Amino acid sequence: MRTLTRRVAALAIVSSLTLAGCGGSDGGSDDSSDNDSSSSATTDAPDDDTDTDSGSDVAPATGDVISGTGFSFNAPEGWTDAKDVLPSALAVAANRSDADGFSDNINVIEDKTIVDVDRDDLEAAVKRVLEGVNAQDVTIKDPVDVSGEEAVTVAAVLEQNGTKYRTEQFAVSHDGKGYVVTFSFSDTVSEDDREDLTDSVLETWKWS
Repeated sequence: MRTLTRRVAALAIVSSLTLAGCGGSDGGSDDSSDNDSSSSATTDAPDDDTDTDSGSDVAPATGDVISGTGFSFNAPEGWTDAKDVLPSALAVAANRSDADGFSDNINVIEDKTIVDVDRDDLEAAVKRVLEGVNAQDVTIKDPVDVSGEEAVTVAAVLEQNGTKYRTEQFAVSHDGKGYVVTFSFSDTVSEDDREDLTDSVLETWKWS
């Protein structure tokens, strides 16, 4: 495996942070049919043969199926496709009805620089870069299984436009491609609730 340079790591992780905050609820849900066809949402559940051996006791999410190039997942109930907000991402889902001033959201970007990188190197690079953008409480967590692939997991507290929010990021490679999956939450969401939600979504993850 190759190692990750400081410069490349910075580009990869800062890109994901730029996409992390959807901001407050906009009270509406625009039709996403005019967006890039690489992302779409349906109400169908994933196939029963989805490999989700993550060891989680949390029930899988049952909301809209969000699809991007090479993958799909179920959003939490009530969350909708939000790629219109972040068109540069492969896929985005958000709780547009969130009433606390920050719309909890998920975004997925592709990052080829993390493919075949040693786990220890990637964890260290992510932590260093997050601390370099003044993230607080940066925590390397145990890796998780994402439909058969090991994902590096990092939690942090960030601030955007004066609003603090918490992120749970998962860096995972599959079939020669790298993906950074970022869950962003209001600062008031507890760690248990964040983990339950991320687990429920990742339980439904399917490679395509």
